Amino acid sequence: MATDHQAADLPQQPITMAEERIGVNGAIAAALTRWIGSMPALYVALVIIGGWMALATWGPLHRADPYPFAFLLFLNNVVQLVLCSVILVGQRVLGMAADRRAVETYENAEAIFARVADLQAHLDQHDRALSRGVSLLHSSPHPWIERHRVQPPPQAIDQAVGVNGRIAAWLTQRLGSMWAFYAAAGTQVLWIGLAVLGAQQIDPYPFAFMSFLSTLAQLIFMIVIMVGQDVLDRAADRRSEQTFLDAEAILHECQRMKARLTAQDRIIDSLASYTAAQVTEHLAKAIHHIHLQTTTGNHQPPSGSPALQPWEQLPEEVREATRAQARRIGERLAAVGCLMVPTFDQTRTFAFSDHEVQLLAQVEYEHEMTQPTPHGTAPAPVRGPDHTQPSLPPEPAPPLVPWEQLSDAARAKHLEAVRRIPAMLAAVGFQVLRDGKGDIPGEADFTADEWAILQQAMMASGVLVSIAEGVMDPEEIFALIKVLREASITHPNRFIRELTAASTFTTGLRPGTAYADYEGPALGMIHSATAIVAGKAPTALADFRALLIEIASVVADANNEGGFFGFGARPRTPREAMTIEAVRHATDLASNGVGLPAKVRTDQPMPSGR
Repeated sequence: MATDHQAADLPQQPITMAEERIGVNGAIAAALTRWIGSMPALYVALVIIGGWMALATWGPLHRADPYPFAFLLFLNNVVQLVLCSVILVGQRVLGMAADRRAVETYENAEAIFARVADLQAHLDQHDRALSRGVSLLHSSPHPWIERHRVQPPPQAIDQAVGVNGRIAAWLTQRLGSMWAFYAAAGTQVLWIGLAVLGAQQIDPYPFAFMSFLSTLAQLIFMIVIMVGQDVLDRAADRRSEQTFLDAEAILHECQRMKARLTAQDRIIDSLASYTAAQVTEHLAKAIHHIHLQTTTGNHQPPSGSPALQPWEQLPEEVREATRAQARRIGERLAAVGCLMVPTFDQTRTFAFSDHEVQLLAQVEYEHEMTQPTPHGTAPAPVRGPDHTQPSLPPEPAPPLVPWEQLSDAARAKHLEAVRRIPAMLAAVGFQVLRDGKGDIPGEADFTADEWAILQQAMMASGVLVSIAEGVMDPEEIFALIKVLREASITHPNRFIRELTAASTFTTGLRPGTAYADYEGPALGMIHSATAIVAGKAPTALADFRALLIEIASVVADANNEGGFFGFGARPRTPREAMTIEAVRHATDLASNGVGLPAKVRTDQPMPSGR
């Protein structure tokens, strides 16, 4: 089977655009792309252009730049040239990120295919064990799995083929850099500065020649951008095709495993039916043996009682009723949180508690009252030598009275029969274990409102840290969801697994919600949730507190924040660290809420979105 080392080879998080923006130039490019590529930047541009035109038409700029606004057109050309440079930089970053994602997808697919091969090999072992060395698989692996190993992931550079393609790749690489951006912006500033200082007089204000050169450069840049877009599109098509084939191969392998498991099911059902019949038969014999011991001791059973004869001499209806009693043992054990399993550790001992003995004995007795078993009926009449008339009159069956009215001696017999269940099962190769669920709470132990508060507290512990530095980033949302998903599968505490598995990952955060408005209700919700767990699931309190703190810490470390233009940014800022401590303090019931913000109230609703 697949090893833990193989599972560790999978990436911990997806490739993001932020990972391609490294260094000072990368940080500046990211800042320019983020600021310029936004709706506020569009509004600012429209206001500046509209205001300039109005002032140049009717205001003080009329003499400096009248219609047709030559200087405004020049500035427009300058800005467009700069924007073309920014687009080229962003396009290059997109290409590098897409290439890395392609490599990551390729490695993930290889890991999945390796895991599938391990599963198929394990199922093959099951086949040979169940079918005497014959494999139940009659299909072949998907051909793409073999091709995938020798076919590298698609890269953007692979699509630049031929002389023209190589020239386009060279232009995109050279022009799509921050140095090209600096050169374009610096040339414009230098040209204007030289004209103002009088060092160059061939292109005075309003710089018609520079506008012409800028327009020409824009034309070239736009063509390069379209060529680069075409390269990215072709690379994306190849990646899409490879992803489709990966999914098709995985689906094919799942269908193969399903067909194999279906074939195994038929054999397992047959074996299980045979095994269950044999186990039931052995249990029924053990039940009958214990009944003989408790009823007759070491004395010879009376020949006139059909229920007190050796197993082989019992009437078939008596044996069938005893088998039904044997089949109920599993149900009875489940009622007290136990189960029977094949003996795997003979050193383990088991004993029912007094309450469990009392409960099981009463349940079985009350079942006998509604459907009397052979062991609870009176002996049949004994016939004479001529087998026609009874030599003794039949003894009437003793009346069955409610459990509470049984005599101490009669009740003791039923209690002793329950106490002998572990020994009886051990005699036929089984032992009794507790299922470990009796003391572990679940959703059914909480009201709907309490369960909703627990869900909101988990999300609030991550959202609060996220908005400590402004808005919730996609990387932080992914980190929050990831830690909840992992806990729902791998957490050792069953309560935590059930709680996180029920999460709908709804933040309930309204757009524009400020940290100051969210802090009080969020910390109050976390404190309330901790109190609920302490009251309803005290054994899970430590794990629940640790989960909330882990969520806050993981979200804080999800991406780099702070610094200048992203330079000097760090995973955890001082504000995020303070928020983590606030979450930790909110989960501390010993503080009784002391130290939380004054506006925190446990009945205060969370700011919710749609």
